[in-house]
Amino acid sequence: MKFGLLKKKDFSLLMLGKLVSFVGTQMQSFALSLYVLSLTGSATKFASVLAITLVPQLILGPIAGVFVDWVSKKKIIVYLDILNGVLIGIYAIIYKINGGLELWQIYTLTIVLAVISLIFNPAISTVIPTIVKKEDLVDANGINSFIINIGMVAAPAIAGILFGLYGLAVILVVNSFSFILSAISEIFINIPLCNTRPKKINFKSFYHDFSEGIKFIKNNEDIYTIIILALVINFGFTPIGEVGLAYISKEVIKVSDLQYGMLQSILVTSMMISPFICSRISKKMGLGKILFYNIFISSILIGILGIVPSNFYLGLFQGNFFPYVSFIIINFIICLILSIVNIALNAMIQEKIPLPMMGRVMAVMTTGCMAAVPLGQLIFGFLFDKIETWICIEISAVLILVSILMFKKLLLKNIDIAPDANNDNLSMDSHCVSDIK
Repeated sequence: MKFGLLKKKDFSLLMLGKLVSFVGTQMQSFALSLYVLSLTGSATKFASVLAITLVPQLILGPIAGVFVDWVSKKKIIVYLDILNGVLIGIYAIIYKINGGLELWQIYTLTIVLAVISLIFNPAISTVIPTIVKKEDLVDANGINSFIINIGMVAAPAIAGILFGLYGLAVILVVNSFSFILSAISEIFINIPLCNTRPKKINFKSFYHDFSEGIKFIKNNEDIYTIIILALVINFGFTPIGEVGLAYISKEVIKVSDLQYGMLQSILVTSMMISPFICSRISKKMGLGKILFYNIFISSILIGILGIVPSNFYLGLFQGNFFPYVSFIIINFIICLILSIVNIALNAMIQEKIPLPMMGRVMAVMTTGCMAAVPLGQLIFGFLFDKIETWICIEISAVLILVSILMFKKLLLKNIDIAPDANNDNLSMDSHCVSDIK
């Protein structure tokens, strides 16, 4: 990946801090699940807590975005990483003193960390477009995606070993230090100051800025299109990937635990190579075209995927080897393509949204997409129980296909990474000043 960053040192420090804190957080999440399971014998109890954390995020998410736009992004990410590190460190001490944690303590920690992430996530999402040139946004988001996928692979393995040998306390200590180290690396990042804090902070100023963000989304056809597509993919495909994948593998095709583990590893591999492919094709094709063709092809492949768990296809073979291999190949390609879509979407959003407004617009979008996931899981989970599996997958395919065809004209106009003369996007150079303090 050729990468000409505006601030290569700043970006490297950001990615290093993100990798360290992300791996630590994923390790903690994995270990807490195991701990609650060993404590209660019920993984459902911990899963229910994770679901509960969505409530404050859905309610407060758009509100938090306004405050993010008012304050220095550098101060937000540094101070909140320190706060996370201290908080988790305190829990490590409590664990050591009491010899364990009670369920209510775990639930409290999980909810508090989720609330902190309400402010942290919109802030960190604005950092990449402030320190990276517009023409490098695809590569930057590709590297960001690659790092996240590394963390997703490495964290469970490391956490499993440490939890088995030393228990939860060591995981908490490691995660506490990961946040502190991340904060230290972020101190040395020169993030341009692009906040738009009003002279008087009151309800009127808050309502004005919040409304401004909503108006921007409504009046910007490109951003509106991107948000709708993200909502549809989260609603229509995420349940198939998260619920349907396990259900079809274990209940329909009847694969072994080893085969299912291999399937998961292969899908993660597809996500890890997608940034390199996206980097290449973005040099030859506009992001609008990348989105249209990739989502269109994905909808067709999802339709083909629906054939695999059908009685007709399963009846063609003795045993499950060929259905299993078919399932892997199709899912690999779908996962690869949708990972490319995700990178392209992020790059387009970062290019199209003015930096001083990035926090509130990203918060609204993230909240909407977050709400689409449990809603999709609820509806498709119900459908999986009531109708044949292949029909559920075909419903998902049709939903995504219809959605992408609705926006065909707009996307093929080539919503591109290049600045648009008609776009009222604010220039980073003319509206941001250095925030070295």
